[in-house]
Amino acid sequence: MSTALSMQLARLVHAVRFEALAPEVVHQCKRLLLDTLGCALAAHASAPARIAREVASLWSGARHASIVGEVEKCSAPLATLVNATLVRYFDSNDYYFGADSAHPSNNIPAALAVAQHKGRGGRDVITAMVIGYEIHIGLCDAVAPPGISGRGWHTATHLQFASAALASRLLCDDEAVTANALAIAGSHNNCLAEAQRGDIPLMKATAEAYVSKNAVEAAYLAAAGLTGPQRIFEGPCGWTRAVAASLDYGLLGELFCGERRIMRSCLKPYPAVAGAMAPIQAVLDLGIPRARLQDVDRVVVKLPAAVAKKAADPEKLRPRDKETADHSMHYCVAVSLLDGACGHEQFTDARIRSSDVADMIAKVSIVADDDLSQSWPGASGGGIALSFSDGTSVQKVLGFPPGHPRNPLSDGDIERKFLGLVHDLLPRSQAQNAIDAIWGLDRCTNIDRLFAPLVLA
Repeated sequence: MSTALSMQLARLVHAVRFEALAPEVVHQCKRLLLDTLGCALAAHASAPARIAREVASLWSGARHASIVGEVEKCSAPLATLVNATLVRYFDSNDYYFGADSAHPSNNIPAALAVAQHKGRGGRDVITAMVIGYEIHIGLCDAVAPPGISGRGWHTATHLQFASAALASRLLCDDEAVTANALAIAGSHNNCLAEAQRGDIPLMKATAEAYVSKNAVEAAYLAAAGLTGPQRIFEGPCGWTRAVAASLDYGLLGELFCGERRIMRSCLKPYPAVAGAMAPIQAVLDLGIPRARLQDVDRVVVKLPAAVAKKAADPEKLRPRDKETADHSMHYCVAVSLLDGACGHEQFTDARIRSSDVADMIAKVSIVADDDLSQSWPGASGGGIALSFSDGTSVQKVLGFPPGHPRNPLSDGDIERKFLGLVHDLLPRSQAQNAIDAIWGLDRCTNIDRLFAPLVLA
């Protein structure tokens, strides 16, 4: 390449203009913001959020950006750390499947923090979201299977480039700054996947948060004049060779052409690992009466091969905490069968350790389905097959889970999800004010007004 990929990407980033965005793209940004802020507020009392807030209060003398649910502000990087931790805790935020998976809504805290610090408006936040999603999802598409995750890297690693790009664009309209921000972030913020193996630690919620926080810092450093390696991607010791193994430079050079990748993001109706959305919905659609469940002999979960391989982790068969349970396909299916629901109530310590769930988990097996595998990753389907002691059986398979672009949640569904997440935290009138503020994001000139209705009493 005659021009370094980092500079090519920077030029594409700075060519994006709000005025050129299609109305459906602008609306999608609002949908994702509403979903993301609901997830964040719901996690306010979680242990990772409390820890992140305590650390932020120790480090931050600056008062530039808001923490969701709080009156006090902190620095933009630390607000990114805390808010992105909130977003990820309940595993209810959006997702995407390519050669690698992603939770691209973890770009949103960075966009809000830098926009608030720099006095940007809602249209700037929307533009930044489009940039973050495009690069984040684009990288998931550009790596060759099995992706960086197949090489032992946490998929949060992709986020470093997306958040650095959007943050530098918000800081100044300078392509060189953005190229250097990409280079600085990519040099320092590659993340190991061990945190998602076996018994999952509390730090699960901070993986994307830490990477995004560092990416914001990289953007500020670049804006102040710090330079990074020009050929961060394609250099002999660059990111492609060291982390990705291979990368489709042609695809990355054509980002922001055609349909915006933000339209490909999937929203979650249930707070569980992304690949479980279709099996959970299949269980709930079958609606097996509880009295009939005692006659279940076998529960077969049908998944694409790539999802089935990850779901077979034996250490997740007996989860002992929420972090592991919401990533256990066996648990999510078993508890959904027993409770006829899969919400936050299904991930309490008492429910996770209950004997009836353990008994049902023992009947669950995972199989790779050929049809589902052939349509992967464009369709992240799944299903369930139940066999009963009387010899009868039932099954349900969904090609597209609820929340997929081909089976989308409605605006009303997203509002109801938001209200369900915050109903114990905000009065209904205040929650409605927050919803109204988010739907009016493109008319917002002061991001402080977006956070005001989210402050807890």
